[in-house]
Amino acid sequence: MMDTIERTIIDHHLLTPATPVVVMVSGGSDSTALAYLMADLFERGMVGRPALLHVNHKLRGEHADADQDFARQLADVLNMPFSACEIDINTIVEETGGTVDAIARHERYLAAHEALESLCRHEAVPVSEGRIATAHTQDDRVENFYMRSIVGTGPGGFRSMLYRNGPVVRPLMDV
Repeated sequence: MMDTIERTIIDHHLLTPATPVVVMVSGGSDSTALAYLMADLFERGMVGRPALLHVNHKLRGEHADADQDFARQLADVLNMPFSACEIDINTIVEETGGTVDAIARHERYLAAHEALESLCRHEAVPVSEGRIATAHTQDDRVENFYMRSIVGTGPGGFRSMLYRNGPVVRPLMDV
């Protein structure tokens, strides 16, 4: 599996030894594996400084808080800088009339971009050189493709997830 992930990173130009990377960790198994992977790649000099970000959407009460505590402990174990963001998604939904999924995704990536700016400032690297790593896998890619086909999409939107979309990279896409 590591060979596949390293090949994905190289073939798709996702990360370099100088690339600081914000690792988005929900607390689930895929994102936990991604955190361990990034720590290993950093130790081997294949990526720049990783930092762990957890976004607590405040949707699942004590379970959401437990995920945040887990992410904090994981960052400690992996010796990564940690940041967490707590966002009351239900309040935003009530105020805007948007959907939970869309608002949660928007707020999560907004927090990731803010964390990336902070990490890049700390590492004295232009923000354009930093990356945000997510734990999307082949299964997520297929699911995304079918969801777009079911829901419908405009011209150019009928595609699955990209390996890289701006600063967002998906190094687990081939596993």
